[in-house]
Amino acid sequence: MPNLREVAVRLALPVALLLSGGVGGTQPRPIPAGVTAPRDTASAGRKAAAWHLDQCMAGLTYGAPLKWAAAYGMGLVREYDTSDVCLLAVAKVGLGGAGLHLGMANAFGMFGSGTAVTVGMLRTFNRPLDAVANRTYVGGSLHGWPVAAIGGEVGWYTRVGVDPPGVSTPRRLLVWSAGFGF
Repeated sequence: MPNLREVAVRLALPVALLLSGGVGGTQPRPIPAGVTAPRDTASAGRKAAAWHLDQCMAGLTYGAPLKWAAAYGMGLVREYDTSDVCLLAVAKVGLGGAGLHLGMANAFGMFGSGTAVTVGMLRTFNRPLDAVANRTYVGGSLHGWPVAAIGGEVGWYTRVGVDPPGVSTPRRLLVWSAGFGF
C-alpha cells in the first residue's frame, strides 16, 4: 500500500505536466540524423504510438453523493500528436461514498482539456449528499474539462437491490461533481 508521500507525488504529477504543457500538448518530436521527415503532412496529426498501460486520471472534486472525493485511474493509453485516448478504470473515494468506473477519455489541446464517458457503480456511506445511505447505485456519467483539467461530471444512476418496507425514496440519482480532474 502506498504511503501518503507516494500518493501526493502521484496526484501532483498530473498538475505539473498540465502546467508544463506535457499532457495533451503538441510539442514537436526531434527527427534522428539520417531520417527524413514524412512527406504526407495531412496524416501526420493522427500518427499514434502503441497502446501502453499508464495513469489516465486523477482528481479532487466535490459533488453528490460522494461529497469531497479523490480519484485515481489507470488504463490503456494511446498517444497521438494532438491528443491522447485512454481506456480507463477509475476508483473514486469520498466522504459520502465510493465508486468504480470504466470508460474512455480523450485529452486534447495544450491547455489540459478533455472529455470522458464512463459507466460505474457507486456505494454510499452513512451520510451521502442527496442519496440514500448505505445503498448501491449503477449508471453512467459524462465528464468534461474545458481548461487546465478543471471541470465537472454529470451522471444518472439507479439504486439496485430491494428496499426495506416503508422506504419511499426515489430510486434514481443525479450524480454531479466539480473540481480538478476526474
